[in-house]
Formats: sequence, structure tokens, C-alpha cells
Amino acid sequence: MTLRWILVALVVCNVRAENILFLQTTPSKSHHIWNKQIFERLYDNGHNLTILSFEKETSVPGKTFLVMEHFYEKMMAAFADGGTADFSSYEHAFGNIMNVYKYYTVASQILEHEEAIKQLIAYPRTFRFDLVIHDFTMGQFLLGFLEHFNNPPLISISPFNIPSYTQYLADIPLYTTYLPHPASSFDAKMNFIERVKNTIYWWFDMLYRQQVYMPKEHERMKRVFEGLNLPHVKLLEKRSEMVLVNSDPALDFYQLLPPNVMQVGGLHIKRAEEMPSMMQQFMARANKGVVLFSFGTNVQSEMLGPEVNRQLLELFRSMPDYGFIWKHANADKLMMPPNVLMTSWVPQSAVLANSRTKLLISHGGLLSLQEAAWHGVPVIGVPFFADQFSNVRRLEVAGIGIGIPSTKMNADTLKDAMDKILTDGSYRTRGKELSYAFRTQPETPLDRAIFWIEKVIANKGLRYLRSPTRNMAPYQVYGLDMVAVVLLIVVGYYLIFKRHSKPVGETPARSKTE
Repeated sequence: MTLRWILVALVVCNVRAENILFLQTTPSKSHHIWNKQIFERLYDNGHNLTILSFEKETSVPGKTFLVMEHFYEKMMAAFADGGTADFSSYEHAFGNIMNVYKYYTVASQILEHEEAIKQLIAYPRTFRFDLVIHDFTMGQFLLGFLEHFNNPPLISISPFNIPSYTQYLADIPLYTTYLPHPASSFDAKMNFIERVKNTIYWWFDMLYRQQVYMPKEHERMKRVFEGLNLPHVKLLEKRSEMVLVNSDPALDFYQLLPPNVMQVGGLHIKRAEEMPSMMQQFMARANKGVVLFSFGTNVQSEMLGPEVNRQLLELFRSMPDYGFIWKHANADKLMMPPNVLMTSWVPQSAVLANSRTKLLISHGGLLSLQEAAWHGVPVIGVPFFADQFSNVRRLEVAGIGIGIPSTKMNADTLKDAMDKILTDGSYRTRGKELSYAFRTQPETPLDRAIFWIEKVIANKGLRYLRSPTRNMAPYQVYGLDMVAVVLLIVVGYYLIFKRHSKPVGETPARSKTE
């Protein structure tokens, strides 16, 4: 047994069956898939969990679910526009940033009135939680539960890669000259104009979050936790002992991270999935292999509109040597050619693991792209919103994919992209190279996440990993007070020197008596 696994065993053995509050904040099936791997492993390790969930789950002894039922329907009603969704505004970074925070705000507005939140608040304040795990993607007002339950240690997690605002939870240096903003389509090599734009995007995001979004979250927290003497929500998120992010150096742009920010990208990939026998037979019949068309859990193919869907179906019909597995909610309403299998659900990881899968057509969701990279499958990315633009750009830079804007997605653009990837073997070759880099790790990402979570529990926090900047004002962190003092000294010396010096060549004036 290696030294690493001995240390893991020692930590696990020293952890009692503690009570963990797991706050899922983001109404997204993909977030639930990622988070579920963590809370299921913690449950298997003997911990007691209370889990706030948007998905219907059955409570069992030691695992209690507080379910917010019909939340997706409430969100859809809040954003209903009566027709096909228009994602054109998301293609501009400023619109993308504001739309994301608007989504967070609307979700929080609904969330604060949920019965599940009231149930949790009804727990006696003397109830002992030994750890709070918070999906910090959104729902910051729920951090009021830290004060409500007498300040247990906090671990912040996010399936949303490394959100732009992670820097407020940990001491992450931000270099806007080479780190593309998630809402942009830049890569690490930016020209002068792109660096200027990227810097503006970062500053706009920071100002919008801190001055518009977070004050609303703070007011919401005061309403929900009425009667508590609460610090500002901006201070509560800084209590994070550990931050677990869904990223990996093999896939993501270079970024400096402190020791309490742990990369556990792809921890969801190992989840067991079975492929229906009908789907296995369909894949075996495809002469040249299979193309998987799946827009994940938050985006549906129907969002492309009926005309584009018709064009795509005709395109697939014209390529009989390939089989197309198409995740489509309206599968029963469309006439399917023999080489197209339409289904409302796809065991995506299992399909991508099959050697006959030649290509993934995706919306650019992070979990889907990580699964494709893990199995070395090239990707055509069709980004719609949020970080999907940056995700697809990383695929292009890595040489394993091609991006098509959602507003330009049609049979012609997709045919061009498919022809290029299916006939150029370099995409597959680079995909295998990336897969090797991603998969060769000293332990699985999930094992790494659980190790650090249980280490926080065992030590009741990890104070030695905390950055001293959490207790410093920004002007102290960046030395602005020192710069100000130096400038005052320089200006003072300049004024003194100017007052007591004489112009060069000037001679004293003669008196009138001479």
C-alpha cells in the first residue's frame, strides 16, 4: 500500500459518523449528478447527511432529503417567453454575464419561499452539524445556515468549473492578461485588444456581482433568517475551509490556485451506467460507427426550433453509414430513418465509453465535455449560454473539437464540421492524448474530494490552509497603503525642495543704495 493510501486510511479511520448539511443551490440536473457522487460516497463512509435537493430522492436512515418539488416548472414559468428561446444575447460577454446573474437572482427569489428551506430553518438551533457543504455556484443567501447552526466548518463546491467569483472565497490571484473570462471565447494567447476586452469583462463581472447581485443575496438572507445577527454574506463565503472545483489542469486554462482550492474535475465520470440492449444493437449495426447528439440536461434539441430540427433529421438520413443517437424529448413526434435512434434519455457516459462512438455533438456543458475528453471522443460544441462558450473554446485550442454558435446551427454548418472531424484523424489522435493526460492521476478525482472533505471534518477546519488575506482589507492586500505613504513622502520632499531651492543662474538683486 502506498503512503498516500495509508494517509487516506488514517484520516478515514479518525473520522466519526458526523452530521453533514449538504446545500444544493442550483436547479440543474447536471449539478445534481456531480454533487450526488460526493454525498453518496460520504453516506457510504458512514456519515449522516441532510441534503437540500431539487431532484426527487427517497430518504433513508442517515440520509434525509429536503426536496424542493416542481422547482424546474417554477423556473420555466418565470422565464417563459411563449416561443423558441433566443440565446443571441448570450453571445456577447456583457449580456452573458448579466443573464447568468439574472438567472441566479430569479432562482433565489423562488428558493427563499420553498417549504424545504422552512423545514430546515425549523430544525432546533442546537442541532449539531459538523460540516456544511455549499454549492457556491449560486444561492449565497443560504450561508445564513452557518450562523443558524452555530458556525460549523464550511466547504464550498462547484460543478461549474472555477466560477469567476471563486476569488472571493479563496486567495486566488487574477491575471486578466492570460486567463480568459468564462463568458468570452478567448484563449490564453490574446492580442492587445482581446486583453483589454478580457480585463473589462472581468471587472464588469466583479462589480456586477459585488455591487448588484450580492447585496440582493444579503437582503434575502436577512429576510429568511430573521432575528439572527448576521454578518454580511460576502464575509460568510470567505469562511470556506476548502473549495472543491470541477476543473483539471489537462483540460482547463492555466490558473494559479492556493492550496485550499482543490481541483477534482471529472469526479462524476466513474458513475455506473448501463446501456439498454436495444441501444447496444443499434450501435453494432452502424457500419462506420455512431455519432451521439446530446444537449445534456439543461438544454434540449427542441430549442433549435422545428425547421432546424427537420434539417438535421434530413442530414442524418443522408449519412446512412453512420448511426445517430439523438437525445430528443419529442422523439415520438418525428419520423425516424433507420440510422437514427431518438430517445428522451441517453446513458451518455456509457455511449462515449464505447469504441464505436466517433463523435459527440454537444451544447458545451462542462460535464459532457469532461466525459468526452475522458474517453477521447472528438466534439462539435454548440454553446448556448454561461460558461459553454469558454468550454467549447478550450476544445478548439486542444484540437479535439469544433465550435458552432447556436444561432448559426443548421444542417450546412453541422455537415461541414462533421465532415472535417470524421475525415481528419488528427482530432481522434489528439483526443486520445488528452484522455491519457486526464486519466493518469495518482487517485481518482472523487477519492481526492472525499479525502479533503473528511480531513476538514477530522480537524474541524484546516486553518493552516487559510490565506491571511481573508482578514485584510483590499488596500492592505495590494499594498496600496504603502504606496500612498511613499507617494506622500515623495510629494513632501518635492514641495520642501522646491520651496528652498533657487532657480539656476539667478543672482541676488542689488539694493537701491548701490
